[in-house]
Amino acid sequence: MNEEQRRLWSLAWPAITGNISQTLLNLVDMMIVGQLGALALASVGLGGQVSWFMMPIMAAVATGTLALVARFTGARDEINATLTLEQSLYLAFLLGIPVTLFGWFFGDDVLRIMGAKPDVVALGYEYIKVVFAFYPLRFAGFTAFSALRGAGDTKTPMKLGILMNVINAVLDYLLVFGKFGFPRLGPVGAAWASGMGITVSFIMGLYLLWSGRLVLRFKPSWSFHPEMATRILRIGVPTMVERGLFSFYNFLYMSIVTRFGTVALAAHQVGLRVESIAYMPAFGFNVATSALVGQSLGEGRPEKAERIVHEALKMVGLFMAVMAFILIAFPRYLVMPFISTSDPHRLEVMRLASIYLIIVGISEVPLGWLFVLSGALRGAGDTKTPMYITAVSKLLFRIIPAYLLGFGFTLGALHFAGLGVVAAWIAMSLETFATAALFWWAFRRGKWKYVKV
Repeated sequence: MNEEQRRLWSLAWPAITGNISQTLLNLVDMMIVGQLGALALASVGLGGQVSWFMMPIMAAVATGTLALVARFTGARDEINATLTLEQSLYLAFLLGIPVTLFGWFFGDDVLRIMGAKPDVVALGYEYIKVVFAFYPLRFAGFTAFSALRGAGDTKTPMKLGILMNVINAVLDYLLVFGKFGFPRLGPVGAAWASGMGITVSFIMGLYLLWSGRLVLRFKPSWSFHPEMATRILRIGVPTMVERGLFSFYNFLYMSIVTRFGTVALAAHQVGLRVESIAYMPAFGFNVATSALVGQSLGEGRPEKAERIVHEALKMVGLFMAVMAFILIAFPRYLVMPFISTSDPHRLEVMRLASIYLIIVGISEVPLGWLFVLSGALRGAGDTKTPMYITAVSKLLFRIIPAYLLGFGFTLGALHFAGLGVVAAWIAMSLETFATAALFWWAFRRGKWKYVKV
């Protein structure tokens, strides 16, 4: 293992471990809620999708924070790295407040627009209201994790993430089923468990940053620095637009999937949760590549940054090939734990979820490359290129094919009846290949080496 590979792995494995713990928690959530039946599974899954639509706002601050902290760390500028952390925490918390209000007042409307049935809307909205209440802390905590990763510390976010997930998992069991004297809250109990885990993790992380035990220190001046806030947002806003487009397209995509029925939606949610653990290696290398590319450019060494990306592509390709084999070879065994044995639709949900895993398994390697290349561009501060790619790729290669192939179309004498929800999954895999190719083209152009932050 050469020097670049060692540095990549030292940053990637804690990010992979932390996100595996988060993904395992999501899987535990789905397993526990899945015991309540397809209605609960579909409601929580769709409510989680609505919650995920808010991620672009969080990404705006987090992406700008990571890029700037990485540059300042590479240039050994501790003062500005610390200032970036402080201003980003203020921005993230404040931006979380309107997101909370949106969930409380419009969460049920979003579910209806997505085509959910009344019983799914009622249960999903109760879940959304609780989840959204914790968004200011969730935004601030995620931003602090990004700052630490930009400075080269991926272990602390891993440890705090594991703490959050353990609390969440224990409270899941206690609150969903009402064990040991706790109230039986059903699917809403999973939302409260998540919120409490987020709160404890945030408080502990803030204490560590304040104490000076980490690579960065939170030194609150309780004042707003417009220049630094502007630099953070100048890098981050294109990411917010990109993620906003992604969320909008995902909203359209989920609306298509939802209209194939509750069973298809439940199968999609199960498949999505299982796949989420498969791309955790890709996320880890995304984080490591972002930090090391930013630090290398801060050192004034773009050729080093390029070598790091090439090594990351090799390493993530190997990891994702293993994950692809598992998804394709053992889909039925992977989805079985998430489906209640008493659910009358059990066999159909299992069959469809297995098909989902086989289809997406084919695209796992290019998905890993996509993560690495997008992380490289964002770590360099080039957030506009990913925005443009997302705007084109998601629409042309996912939404339009999913709709036409899923519901069918008539073109002159040609009549295509449609493939149902399977077509939506084929389109998703197609889009992964296309997006990875576009990111490779952008990386090879090399303009990211000269971005000013």
